[in-house]
Amino acid sequence: MIDIRIHSSRHLEVKITYPITELRSYRRDINYYIFSPPQLNVSRALIRREAMLRKFQAHARYSSPEITFDELLDETNKISPLYLVEYYSKLLSDGSARVVDEIVIGEIQTLCNSFRHEGSRITGECKTSAGEDQYMLLSSWYRQTEHAVSRYRLAMENVRCRYPTGNKLCSAFLWGDEAISLLIENTALDLYRMVQNSPHFKKDNYLFLLTKAKEELNYRQSKQYQSGVTPFSTQSSENLIYRSAELKKWTQSVLYLNPIQSKKPERFTGILAGAAAAIAMTFATLTAIFAETLFLKNSMQWALLVIAAYVFKDRIKEGLRSFFNRVLPHLLADQIFYFNSPRTGRRLNKTKVVLRMTGADHLPPLIQRVREEGDNPFIDMMPQEDVVQYSRYVKVYRNKKSREVGPWINSMTVVIRLRIDDWLKEMDDSDDIFYYPSQESEIEAKQSAKVYHLHLVITESSGKNRIEDLHHVKLVLNKKGIVRLERIESAFSGEKNGEDH
Repeated sequence: MIDIRIHSSRHLEVKITYPITELRSYRRDINYYIFSPPQLNVSRALIRREAMLRKFQAHARYSSPEITFDELLDETNKISPLYLVEYYSKLLSDGSARVVDEIVIGEIQTLCNSFRHEGSRITGECKTSAGEDQYMLLSSWYRQTEHAVSRYRLAMENVRCRYPTGNKLCSAFLWGDEAISLLIENTALDLYRMVQNSPHFKKDNYLFLLTKAKEELNYRQSKQYQSGVTPFSTQSSENLIYRSAELKKWTQSVLYLNPIQSKKPERFTGILAGAAAAIAMTFATLTAIFAETLFLKNSMQWALLVIAAYVFKDRIKEGLRSFFNRVLPHLLADQIFYFNSPRTGRRLNKTKVVLRMTGADHLPPLIQRVREEGDNPFIDMMPQEDVVQYSRYVKVYRNKKSREVGPWINSMTVVIRLRIDDWLKEMDDSDDIFYYPSQESEIEAKQSAKVYHLHLVITESSGKNRIEDLHHVKLVLNKKGIVRLERIESAFSGEKNGEDH
């Protein structure tokens, strides 16, 4: 699944989810084609590939735990994070030394992420339900939330009684409590605003959602949590937003996967560069020997031939390097990353990254046709667009689930964040004034922003190079950054790319 969104005015974000299976490994090839007008000067003649490669930042994490409230509240479910938190809390209150703090903290974070996932799921189901079904859905969420929170807070108090002066584990319970409270409040408010817009809305029927949100805010205030503030002032609202973001990062840190970068590309590039240099030097040496057999040493003719040999030596070396880049894209990956499970150490996937900067007419015919959709039919008569092609060749390894460590792990999410600074450098100023005749036969002036269009085509393929997913979006930019993102429906998904890797 590919999700494209604006992260900030200068960052575009692409989120891709890869299922983790127990059956077999599989491959996915993801290709990004970024088309830009030639006047923006984003081309290989002006920007080095290494500099462009740094514009793409990749982050990976496990997908949020897909644990329903029924599974979470099941007291016989020994892999439920709520059950495990209660289990470890009992061991701690009994004075057991067999509990590892990091494992307990990990289960608290997983529990918070379960609340976040359930909140998103309930919100999605609420959009597609109505009437009695909607009321029953929200009532069930309210009751299950109450039950889950009361069990967690009881476990928290048991641990705090064991450590009256507090420690890192107690702090983790408190942070988890604050994060869960915020999630419940935000979910309750989102659900209330959603049902409020329905045509048959009755306030009395859904007043329990507002009550629940107020209860959680009052609870955080009574506990003197940092998020227990009402955003009446600018500073209090800033503090609330910062604290919410800090808690979200902390709870999701248990999902983060740290990339391990391979040294193979550097080593292999060094070997090929050495081979290219050796071939070029061999040519220069043989030419020098040949010159001595034909001309007198140190003569004018001998010197000219030796100089020409050394000139061609450099060109041969660069030509061989370009040839290797063109015919061996998989072997000459610009980057190779591995993602390992932080707890088990097992390898989850391997990613090869290749970046090319070329012209639009060097792309596969299918990609050229996709680019023409929703745009000027005379695009082939316009100056050729510059294209940045960013390819990720991914192999996802099969992994058997563990009942002890991360049984909820079903998939991993990779986020690619693209910084668009290079496309903004050559843009004209955003504001422009144009004139037009008004109804009163007068000339009116209007100030408007000058914009540019970048087209982004993303394809996902596996097996015989057949595209399984295709997305085409248009980025509207000005000097200040991204103005908006427009999605363009494509009629070519499912066809072969026509490009050999």
